[in-house]
Amino acid sequence: MPEVVDPAWAAELRRALLLWFETHKRPTPWREAPTPYRVWVSEVMLQQTQTATVIPYFERFMARFPTVQALADAPLEEVLRYWEGLGYYSRARNLHRAAQWIAQNGGQLPSTPDRLRELPGVGAYTAGAIASIAFNQPAPVLDGNVTRVLARLLWLKGDLKTHRAQKSLWQIAEQLVDAERPGDFNQALMELGSMVCTPAHPRCSECPVSHLCEAYRRGQPTAVPEPSRRPPTRAVVDVSAIVEREGRFLLAQRPPDGLWGGLWEFPRATRDGRESLETVARRAAALAGVQVEPCTLVANIQHAVTYSKIRLYGYLCRWASGEAQAGAYQAIAWASVEEMTRYPLSAPQRRLAEALRQTSHQKGLF
Repeated sequence: MPEVVDPAWAAELRRALLLWFETHKRPTPWREAPTPYRVWVSEVMLQQTQTATVIPYFERFMARFPTVQALADAPLEEVLRYWEGLGYYSRARNLHRAAQWIAQNGGQLPSTPDRLRELPGVGAYTAGAIASIAFNQPAPVLDGNVTRVLARLLWLKGDLKTHRAQKSLWQIAEQLVDAERPGDFNQALMELGSMVCTPAHPRCSECPVSHLCEAYRRGQPTAVPEPSRRPPTRAVVDVSAIVEREGRFLLAQRPPDGLWGGLWEFPRATRDGRESLETVARRAAALAGVQVEPCTLVANIQHAVTYSKIRLYGYLCRWASGEAQAGAYQAIAWASVEEMTRYPLSAPQRRLAEALRQTSHQKGLF
């Protein structure tokens, strides 16, 4: 991996890429008004999420939380509700914590990468993106799209996720960033990776820097980056007990940290071995302090979390005995189908709630 990039090559890369970006950049709401706050929120939302998915969430989020102060003043539960469906909810929790810190320390977002990295949830990439786009700081960025573009331009072989490779990639990115237009250059590099230099089917004929690309010269644009070893995917079966009592349903709030932290759900448990789904439903309800009689399957949903493929079953259960208590959860509540819209649920749990609503209307159960 090269330690030093040829200056003339780098200058031509900047020229060609910035020229392309001026006419091909996608219109997005955060680019229309790139205030530091809007850039920060957009970059956090864009972590591991596609631009087209983020846009409507960003617009709703900005309408409700137009300033750092508005976000800091809002209850976390409301922030999570506006984040619902985007996934990776630790991003929302960190965003809220960081907004409160900013509001208590002058109300202005830090402008340098080092200071930005002191904020919860802001790593090297996000700090570089905010500093360059919002504050015109010559800070590099390195994400999956940028790594792929650099690997192909410079024919970088091997596992690029190792510590040594990442260090070298950051050094390369730092040499390439345009000193006068760092924000535009970084966005252009990311946009190229997202729109043209895609993983499986790069559109080399449309690439503004193909004349600088070693992978294109070799006729092997998809040979790099080489795939990293991934842990095997495991199959998981979960059951949520949709416990009904006098027309209301039991919801439980997960602990503030960890997977789906702070979100509400129908009490949920993971099947152990060959347990029946009804047994797992009873065990899930017991986590919230109640005993139930499973009645009918409402829905089954498949979703993925990291390296797990989860099949989630929602079992409608009649309350039998016991008084609901938080137990393994942070809080519990009884809610009608209509009231469930007030609670922030994960995407699979929201789908269970919608299936319950449809079932109750179709069969006139409640």
